[in-house]
Amino acid sequence: MRKFNYASSVLVVIFIPLMIVILSSNLVLRLSETYVYHFNDSRAASGLAYNVTGSEFADEIAGYWSSFGGEFQVYDDNGNFKDPIFDDNEVAAMAKAKNVINLHLLSGLVSAVLGIGFYTYLYRKGYRKALRKRGFLASVITAALIIVQDILIATGRFRAALYSTFIGVSLDEDSPLVTLLGSPFYKTFIIFSNVLGIAMLGIFIYVHFNLTKEKRIFY
Repeated sequence: MRKFNYASSVLVVIFIPLMIVILSSNLVLRLSETYVYHFNDSRAASGLAYNVTGSEFADEIAGYWSSFGGEFQVYDDNGNFKDPIFDDNEVAAMAKAKNVINLHLLSGLVSAVLGIGFYTYLYRKGYRKALRKRGFLASVITAALIIVQDILIATGRFRAALYSTFIGVSLDEDSPLVTLLGSPFYKTFIIFSNVLGIAMLGIFIYVHFNLTKEKRIFY
């Protein structure tokens, strides 16, 4: 039992940081506000010769990540016709990206179940002093992971390796999808994931402090 308790405390330090970093970065990709900000900042959508606004592109992209089934496509009004904007390669790339994002979400949810589960177990067993130390250590590791994530995402070779490994669909450099979600987008991702990650970390620290603070008889 003592070994299990110790293992539980170690797993809290592992899974709480993973939960925060994974879920915050995944949620950012599902928010249309992320893409609206990016399109307004980079003018990427206005650089395309289509009658589709950046806000409409943002809604379509964010909606696709959280949808069940179906192919990604946006249509441009052309008189009485609606012309598809993205070709087969772009549609395939988005489908593979969606699978990766969903698996990423699943790993975050598993981390949340395990992290919160082991935390709750230790709390109910009365190991508040040990849990307090582990929780603040988890907070430090979370901050470090956020910084590491920023550095990796800001590295062009790392982004290229991610794309090649998990998607691997060849796209033309001037394709609409590359224009919309190409290189400048990583900057927006870093900003939004940092804001959300730090907010989630702040909530965790606040709750953790109040749950594990020492109870005093006199104040």
